[in-house]
Amino acid sequence: VFNGFFMSMRSKFVEPGCSIYYYVVEWDAKLPWADFRGQVLGPTDPATAPVDSLRGAILAKWKDLGLKSEPNTGDNGVHASASPFEALAERSNWLGASVKEDPFGKAMLAKGVSMKMIKAWTDDPPVSFEGKKQSLFDLLEDLDGAECLEKGAKIAQQN
Repeated sequence: VFNGFFMSMRSKFVEPGCSIYYYVVEWDAKLPWADFRGQVLGPTDPATAPVDSLRGAILAKWKDLGLKSEPNTGDNGVHASASPFEALAERSNWLGASVKEDPFGKAMLAKGVSMKMIKAWTDDPPVSFEGKKQSLFDLLEDLDGAECLEKGAKIAQQN
């Protein structure tokens, strides 16, 4: 499966003259992953984002921030990984981070998910789970760390 949508989005970040600024963030476990993405960042469409979310603030001040155009669903100013596993995949794919040295990668290995499977999963393959083929990233979306590890281990057992 080839995700053409991703590649068209990716091209905006890797063409000459473009750059990506990234941060690796951690937060108190009291804030669920879904709330970090939904409330702190705001919805993918900045037009529907609360003004106190990052995407809402970027939309309100996009000209002051020097952006070329008003943020929209495709270019909304900020990205956050949809799950702890997707964060691992993005660190590995974009930054060349070692799965063996990554805290979440170590935890997955400790849960019995093989290195080969983790590496394959970083490309978001369809996986079998509960009798259906589904996107791995979709299955793990918005899960907190422990829940993501548990579900990842269950998915690994079925594949």
